[in-house]
Amino acid sequence: MYELNITKSIKWNIADHISALITGSRNSGKTFFLLSLIAMLATLPQKQNSLLGTSMIPTQIFAIDLKNSDIARLEQLLPVNRVAHTKNDALKILERFVNLMKQRLDFIQNETPFGSTAKSLGMPAFYLIIDEWSATSAVFNDAVTKEEKVQKFKWFNLMHELMMLNRQALFGVIIATQQATVVNSGLSTAIQEEVGLKVHMGNATSEAYRLTFGNDLKVPNERLDVGEGMLWLEGINYDWAIPFAAPYIDTKNFWRILEKALIYQDNLKYLKLCAK
Repeated sequence: MYELNITKSIKWNIADHISALITGSRNSGKTFFLLSLIAMLATLPQKQNSLLGTSMIPTQIFAIDLKNSDIARLEQLLPVNRVAHTKNDALKILERFVNLMKQRLDFIQNETPFGSTAKSLGMPAFYLIIDEWSATSAVFNDAVTKEEKVQKFKWFNLMHELMMLNRQALFGVIIATQQATVVNSGLSTAIQEEVGLKVHMGNATSEAYRLTFGNDLKVPNERLDVGEGMLWLEGINYDWAIPFAAPYIDTKNFWRILEKALIYQDNLKYLKLCAK
């Protein structure tokens, strides 16, 4: 019900491992892989051998892209106030996303049978996509005035609150960035530890792989093309990263695919919907 077919043999169950980290340099295929995940998420459950699913439990998509690039264009397809490309709007969307998560948790706790979770109730997932995390963090870290310092505190406090509470509510985060460094990107260890799927697109140095996957994971020595990468999925591959090829994207028709994928976006309708 909640499985994404990353490849024919690699399935990501978002209900078990809700959040993801995608890294990779420019022109590595990172953005198109991210967009393909959005299309699959928005039409869950998936059909076999198809990018689009039945949309019975359509994931609700929110996005932050302060570089105002490809992910920001989803503003044309998503409901109002779902996409941010300015600092102030990014904070508003994060606050709104966390508030929606708390509303769902309250609903589950007070209006459903004891022990229920969003997964057991068959509720649609909600996802916040943060593209170019390093640029976003830099904007909030550059705090001089009192107001800017308040914004910085709110941003990082809300992010950590989201990562700590999101599993039961099925509120996921996908973070995309060029490098997963604490110093340069502001991607804290606490956030990285809550990520169940890690992907590095394109060729990289051993240091870049280490930043994405950690010190203990082994990475095969393989030459990768655009759209190929290395992947680690919690509970599946313990010692090694797995080489994989992202789903094929027909760039000429992909915008129309996204249009079809994102027609069932309505957080009021799907926040408390239980398919089971």
